[in-house]
Amino acid sequence: MRDRPSPGTDSAQPAEIALWIAAIAGCLGLAALARAAAGQGWDPLPAAFGGLPFTADRRPDVSPASLLAPAVAAVIVLAAWRGVHTRLRWIPLLVAGYVAALGWAVALAAGNAHLEALTAGNARSGPADVLAVGASTASDGHLPDLGAADADLAALLRTFTEHTGADSYGARARPPGPTLLVWALAQLGITAPAALGAVLTALGAVTVPLVAIAVRSLCHEAAARRLLPVLVLAPWALWTAASVDAVTAAVGAAFVTLGVVGSEPGRRLWWAVACGLFFGVATLFDYAMPWLGATVVATYFVRRRPLLNVITGGCFLVPLSLLSLWGFSWPDGLAAAREGAAHTAARAGLAGAATLPESLTQLPVGLAVVLVACGPLIIRAVRRIRLTPGWPFLVGAVPAVLFGVLTGLAATALEWSWLPFYCWLVVPALAPDPRPSDPGDTARAGTLPLALTIAGALTALIAQTLLNTAPPLP
Repeated sequence: MRDRPSPGTDSAQPAEIALWIAAIAGCLGLAALARAAAGQGWDPLPAAFGGLPFTADRRPDVSPASLLAPAVAAVIVLAAWRGVHTRLRWIPLLVAGYVAALGWAVALAAGNAHLEALTAGNARSGPADVLAVGASTASDGHLPDLGAADADLAALLRTFTEHTGADSYGARARPPGPTLLVWALAQLGITAPAALGAVLTALGAVTVPLVAIAVRSLCHEAAARRLLPVLVLAPWALWTAASVDAVTAAVGAAFVTLGVVGSEPGRRLWWAVACGLFFGVATLFDYAMPWLGATVVATYFVRRRPLLNVITGGCFLVPLSLLSLWGFSWPDGLAAAREGAAHTAARAGLAGAATLPESLTQLPVGLAVVLVACGPLIIRAVRRIRLTPGWPFLVGAVPAVLFGVLTGLAATALEWSWLPFYCWLVVPALAPDPRPSDPGDTARAGTLPLALTIAGALTALIAQTLLNTAPPLP
């Protein structure tokens, strides 16, 4: 199978890039008009409060750290242009995709850390520094709980929803899964910030091969192979280094992949059991995760395996029931998280930001974040939704993103909150056009849109250079 695309072989790609730029400008313009109409002026606030989602606050700089990401991107693009993703055997390809995703995330983070260090007046930074800083920032909202967890884990879970003020909202915006993850890593002796950041980054990069496996099952191997370079160089990699949200994305991708692969003819029922257990664990990491479960339900429907819904659903309740016995109620946690979102919005001077009418005004901001995070491939994905056999992925991911906006739970950082869902939104970009008449026709399962992939990588590089992409403090 040969697949050596050239940026000039697809005449639609320049138009899609132009449409993508226009869509971002339009969304930011609508957001600014909404702020002006509300009498809030043009001073930027956090994205979820109706302001502009990104602010340019530093100057570019050339250094070995800043050149690392372009060098990694160039190697990946060259490999894709040479068709390496079509020639490697499947398992080595997954390993290569994982290594490339890990390298891209660390390279972007190293460049970002260097620019942050220059802004702070310190020219020294490196991969270990960025992993340490990222891990410290990502875990700061959970560190106060670690001492309580060591003393009495059950007591921590029982009181997890009792403190929903602004000072604790960073940790309470999620279920206790991330806190338990940081605590478990501490029990294993992983307490140094650099080591913790390295582990979180390595776990988060597993998302790429997991998504490829799921797409291979539902959309043919050719589509999965061509999707790998897209996933590796996606702009959302900016927010995956030393991020608990990236780990959440990996856990979500794990249960979706188990469900999709487990629904194939001839698979044993333990796949559905494992899917349900991972689904329950993923729900303990993110309150929007149950929406992603619709992907598994839709896949079971497509493949006419209704019994698997019962098995997966029953096993899904096991992790939630265990934590309920230890004192954490998931519904109470959701209510507390919404209360915390309202408290944070009120402190920002937007008392109604957590209400439905106010949340609807935030949709342009949320759409702008999705457009930037997914790159111009999101435009092709929208154009080819009707052609993709991977539509079940969208059934789960799209409502999850809307849920974060309408409930205000993504208020502190839209970019990080939606990391578990970006990867599924771009799957239709690799759909064939026109749709093959034979469901097994893999020869026409889309082509790699190399120009759009390069544009996505450039988006990440520009954002890394000009924008402050450091994780927000809880």
